[in-house]
Amino acid sequence: MKLPHGLDVARKRIAKVLHLDELEDSLRSWSTARSDAIPQWVIVYRTAQGFCCLYDGVAVDFQDMLDVQIWAEEMDVQTYYIGL
Repeated sequence: MKLPHGLDVARKRIAKVLHLDELEDSLRSWSTARSDAIPQWVIVYRTAQGFCCLYDGVAVDFQDMLDVQIWAEEMDVQTYYIGL
């Protein structure tokens, strides 16, 4: 059991010397900034009571088209309408 512990210590030392934590943080922030630049698409469809869409796994209901347009601008998403 000493070998895995020794490998773990060596891994931590190498990561500290190479500043891998800082590299990981910068890569994470870069990928987040890049994904923010790409607009997210939301499918909006007509229901009996108005409109509905699925955003981040949650259904969002709207009364009329104006509500959908205002919400899309606030959330900075592109809408794709089906069934209209």
